[in-house]
Amino acid sequence: MKKAIAFLLILVGAACSRSYEVFSNKYPVSFSCDISGSPFNKVQTSGYFLAVRPTPAKDGYKVKEPDGREQTFPYTEVHSHVFSFGLAGLIIGKPYFGDGEYYAYDLGCPHCDRASSPLSINTEGTATCPKCHNIYDLNNSGVPKTGDSRPLYRYRTSLNGNRLMLHN
Repeated sequence: MKKAIAFLLILVGAACSRSYEVFSNKYPVSFSCDISGSPFNKVQTSGYFLAVRPTPAKDGYKVKEPDGREQTFPYTEVHSHVFSFGLAGLIIGKPYFGDGEYYAYDLGCPHCDRASSPLSINTEGTATCPKCHNIYDLNNSGVPKTGDSRPLYRYRTSLNGNRLMLHN
């Protein structure tokens, strides 16, 4: 009986833990872009973030800037077989107070965990969920500024020349 109680206490303690992996593998991500061309060249500026989502018809992707401007890019034959956008899309940028690296977050709120409610980003470097109204700080590892949630799902990035690659 004592062993069973000890085992349950360990399980409860583990379930209540607030530690998270830095990089997420929960949703598949595979995307790349040329940061020398518009609008992706803007992510070279610290504190500037773009939202990237597949089009509803899945024949391309949309890039939305914090001021609301949006561009659509058609898929090439390769893109349609390779690109994966995580839960709800991607947020790409370089935090103000980061290490100079590019960051990639999921556009889905980790609290709601729904593709149908993508976060909206703004010029202040925050992302807001339209459903639960949590606000996440994109310049501070995607931690919540308001609300009770884990940080945003974050994905690995690597830079090869001007090609920025996002992946799990």
